[in-house]
Amino acid sequence: MALAPLPTTTARGRGFARPTTRPRGPRLGLLTRRTLLYLALAVIVVVQFLPLIWALLTSSMTPQETTAVPAPLWPAHPTLSSYREALQGDIGRYYLNSIIASLASTLVTMLLATLAAYAFARLRFRWKRLALLFVVSLSLFPPFSQVIPLYLILQSLHLIGTLLALIIPYSVFGLPMAILILMAFLQEVPFEYEEAAALDGMSRLGAFVRIVLPMIIPGLFTTAVIVFVGDWNEYLFALNYTTTATYTLPVGVVILSQTEFTTNFGVLSAAMVMSVVPLVALILLLERRIVSGLTAGGLKG
Repeated sequence: MALAPLPTTTARGRGFARPTTRPRGPRLGLLTRRTLLYLALAVIVVVQFLPLIWALLTSSMTPQETTAVPAPLWPAHPTLSSYREALQGDIGRYYLNSIIASLASTLVTMLLATLAAYAFARLRFRWKRLALLFVVSLSLFPPFSQVIPLYLILQSLHLIGTLLALIIPYSVFGLPMAILILMAFLQEVPFEYEEAAALDGMSRLGAFVRIVLPMIIPGLFTTAVIVFVGDWNEYLFALNYTTTATYTLPVGVVILSQTEFTTNFGVLSAAMVMSVVPLVALILLLERRIVSGLTAGGLKG
């Protein structure tokens, strides 16, 4: 006796069983996309940190290993002699100069940028768009085109060789980016809050300080960190406007590694690592606030 054929699981209609298994095609596709995404992120992270890893390995090599051909990938006899040699120099003074110049310029930039961003975001005045275009255009000029004119101006003011010669240009050139970032945050603060404060008798300055500023704290924090890191790593102005007593870390690192005829790559790498450590510690310490500020700015923008 022949049996009747069973209904297929793919057919539709009354009396037919539902499929017992899900199709694997889309799930496997999703896993493949995630795997490729993680691999791409891993490659980007490795490429970003490769110079720091190279400096860390080179700083622990002996002088013979740093000049060997071909260069070894791993120190055969790890040593801290390069760090001891770098610490015997003036790296402490370079640290102090970098901290003073970066902190002072960041404070000046944030003060001016906050007031300017509020004016561009809230106030109505003539030539507003032209003024904003002028501010933004400052960031379009390459820094090396400003070195000689600024040098002549600073020389006429007798500021060459002082930290003010760095604080002034750092504050000016950090303004455009800081203004644009803070404007994105200020434009998202409802104006009704300030109107309600005005009805309560509060002045505009009082409403700005007591109501608006607390609402953009993540933006202020993120902008300040970005400006500080840019000033800390600046090299071109520091090389041309400072002298031995006012060298900052980027210039001091190069000076420390130079000998009469060669470059001491071990000391250079050790000084590079020591100059990066404060920034890495700062980013790790404030990682949550920085990410929350960048995320808020991205969502609002």
